[in-house]
Amino acid sequence: MLRELSLATIREARRRIAPYVLRTPVLHRRVGADTELLLKPESLQSTGAFKLRGAFNLMLTLPKSCPGVVAHSSGNHAQAVARAARVLRLRAVIVIPSDVPELKRARTAADGAEIVTVEPDGDERVRRADEIARAENLVPVPPYDHPLVAAGQGTAGLELLEDADVIDRFYAPVSGGGLMAGCAVAIHALSPRTEIIAVEPADGNDTKLSLAAGERRKIPPPRTIADGLRMRTPGELTWPVLQRHVARVELVSDDELLDAMAFALRELRLVLEPSGAASLAVALREGRGRCGVLLSGGNPEPALLAEAARRASLVAQHG
Repeated sequence: MLRELSLATIREARRRIAPYVLRTPVLHRRVGADTELLLKPESLQSTGAFKLRGAFNLMLTLPKSCPGVVAHSSGNHAQAVARAARVLRLRAVIVIPSDVPELKRARTAADGAEIVTVEPDGDERVRRADEIARAENLVPVPPYDHPLVAAGQGTAGLELLEDADVIDRFYAPVSGGGLMAGCAVAIHALSPRTEIIAVEPADGNDTKLSLAAGERRKIPPPRTIADGLRMRTPGELTWPVLQRHVARVELVSDDELLDAMAFALRELRLVLEPSGAASLAVALREGRGRCGVLLSGGNPEPALLAEAARRASLVAQHG
């Protein structure tokens, strides 16, 4: 299991990061006669995603002599590390893929981070960030595979359960596994009967394949519109946690992601990116009872947001 990840370390993370992140509300929405969605909109964080929690939790533990940090990211983690570095007055170097959405690149740069661009493959981002860390004596801030990062992300699940009380099912997206690992540990400890359901794109199904095989599997680079869910294999340290706590993995198509974004616009007045809408898509498809749903981010590309708005408008017109 991920070293030092427990309910105690997640509660400690919540105390540590409380001055720096928003305790997002839980929104209640009934769907049909027998489903209540209890939605945790991490899209309302100042950087538009849950990643701020893990970045601050790790970076607040660094010594004052720390020369700076380095991170690799497809977007939301980049923004989180850049923002935390600005607040804590640290140098930040961020390795991002060439196909990162322009909005995420611009916001990362706006917080003063130094940007290094590499090819889209996630393995290349990791290699380049490791090289920079060694060459410039910078502290790596991993996007998911670190106990402090996972504990920080897990504070979202802890808050959801505290505010929602009893939930029958918990839905969250999974990529590298930091968010799901942290949330799953918190929820399993406080509500062991809750079914924990991970969601990933049909074109990025590494976690589903890995759980079926009983070992980590690696897939080709995904082409899904959910740019935050394009990891090719579960994290080395998060993987045992996923094995232990995740009941099942559900897959979503790009079309379902856009429909869920449209639902969020129309019914919840929320802007979500495809990754942030993944858990909502599955909860709308199959949810029964009280369903905790983590909406992980709200930084969509303009073209995808426009398509979601078009779909929302069509439903509003035609019912």
